[in-house]
Amino acid sequence: MVDSAAVTAGLSAAGQAFGPSVASPAALRWGPLFDALDGDGDGDYVTAVELIYEGYLFHYRRSRVSETPAEARETTLLAGDFFYARGLRLIAARGDAEAVGLLARLMAACSQLRSVGAPFAADDALWAYTMGGLAALRGGTPAATVAGLFTLFDAAVAGGAAVDAPSLARAEARRLGLRDAAPLERELDREVAVAAAVAAVPTGPFPAPAAPAALSDPAGR
Repeated sequence: MVDSAAVTAGLSAAGQAFGPSVASPAALRWGPLFDALDGDGDGDYVTAVELIYEGYLFHYRRSRVSETPAEARETTLLAGDFFYARGLRLIAARGDAEAVGLLARLMAACSQLRSVGAPFAADDALWAYTMGGLAALRGGTPAATVAGLFTLFDAAVAGGAAVDAPSLARAEARRLGLRDAAPLERELDREVAVAAAVAAVPTGPFPAPAAPAALSDPAGR
């Protein structure tokens, strides 16, 4: 079993160089999903995944470990690069070049999604899929099969097509050959639902607001 408290403590310690620590302990996000899909209780991999995710949060969202303000852009970019490198180094030290390559493609795809302002559910779906991909690689699934989602994603982007990342991830996850895909399927179903809910929210044009009552009746009656 992975020691989640130790992983959290390591994240918090690494973040101290970049600003005041967040008051509450960081909640692990993708490491537990990887652990559930992999089943080997590999604490180094869980730590690596959470370090890389923290780098992503520094770059695009909100850190779980540091109160560094978003407007301190140079600091958040530096922190993100630091966490990325630290996590990738843990995996590279294991000789898992295919896993490093998969994570690099995840980062590239997330960067593309951020550049077009996609809902964060799209990023989350790719993160979830990648946890399945890492577990699948360790189980012997060919790297080309695991990377199939990102090959399709890159082709769609190159062709100028809009990418429904949650639905694409859910479809491609069936090819990973996981021993128990249920945790991944539940996560991807949730991201598909979130993305659909976001898409259903109208963005305009909106009807003009009614004139305030005071404009038609100074007494407000």
